[in-house]
Amino acid sequence: MIISPTIISLREGIEAALVIAIMLSYLRKTNQINLRKYVFYGTIVALISSLGVAIVVGMLWGIFEGPMLNIFEGSVVLIAAFLLTTMIVWMWNAGARITQEIEDSMERSVVQQSGIGLALLSFSLVMREGVELSLFSMALVIQDGIETYIGIAVGLAIDVILGICLYKGSLRISMRALFKWTSIFLILFAAGMIAYGIHELQEAGLLLIGPIEVWDINPPLLPDGSYPWLHEKGAIGSLAKALLGYNGNPSALEVTAYFGYLAIALAFYWRKREGLTSIESTKPNAESLATTPTSDSG
Repeated sequence: MIISPTIISLREGIEAALVIAIMLSYLRKTNQINLRKYVFYGTIVALISSLGVAIVVGMLWGIFEGPMLNIFEGSVVLIAAFLLTTMIVWMWNAGARITQEIEDSMERSVVQQSGIGLALLSFSLVMREGVELSLFSMALVIQDGIETYIGIAVGLAIDVILGICLYKGSLRISMRALFKWTSIFLILFAAGMIAYGIHELQEAGLLLIGPIEVWDINPPLLPDGSYPWLHEKGAIGSLAKALLGYNGNPSALEVTAYFGYLAIALAFYWRKREGLTSIESTKPNAESLATTPTSDSG
């Protein structure tokens, strides 16, 4: 089950790598290469701090047991789903102007505080991605086990390579296409996280609203005691569970939350996409009107 964590860490990591690449490119463009070390300082401290957050959350996970463990796991997964949603929405809203916003912030930092300002800026931007990834990682481990860390390592390794290539200018990829398709996946994944978080809370005796089991389509175990492919713990079912939040015997509240979230998120996504499409479709017309010479009837 390394596909989900690979995509999650790839998405989070590429945002951090993109931020660092933009900052370093700006310093190179403005002939301030001597300030690059402050960007690295802030980034390193942010990475260490993010690792500390992950360790603390992991230690808390080891303390709880019984219903309190279910409450803790459910809360972590729901918080991660909320952060994942805010990350997606933020990228939809700010993705097109992220470069300009970072460069403006860097310009103010250089003017006002020089290197310290750059270190603080890089720390805050990378720290946000690191904390989110720490919570996402814990949520994935809770759902899929320690195999999650393999996927996270793979995704982060790809991020490092992409970040270096982007800074060196040896790679040209469409960030818009990347964020578009990963956003669709993350919407589905966040919906599954919400359903799973509700399931954990219901296991603890909370949110017992409506039928606890709407249906049960999990096939019975095979004679050798293994799970059939379509079982939620089988080969295909577990993959669908990791990617889409599939559950063979969900409660009514899980189903309602899952499809309700999907409906709202996809409607918002489609609205943003249609808005961007309409804006882009008017640009050529506006440019042609501005450049078309007028005839002199006199």
